[in-house]
Amino acid sequence: MSRLSAIRPAYWISGVLLVVAIVVPLLVPTYARKDPHLWGFPFFYWYQLLWVFLSAILVSISYRLLRAEERRRRAEQGLGDPDKDGEQ
Repeated sequence: MSRLSAIRPAYWISGVLLVVAIVVPLLVPTYARKDPHLWGFPFFYWYQLLWVFLSAILVSISYRLLRAEERRRRAEQGLGDPDKDGEQ
């Protein structure tokens, strides 16, 4: 069994989501233009602002995937819920 096959799908998905959230806004040629306008704003501005919200959504999805995977992994090992460990 290779090391890559041992990595859970949640980690792969989270990694891809985070790469998309970071790399796509850095591709300046995709949004370095004025048209089309949206409510009077040039494409250059509203596209960047759109990626602020999309990145927040992608990071949130990634966080939830990793938290669920961590809970599942801890339950398999009998370690308990990480959220309830500090409440004792």
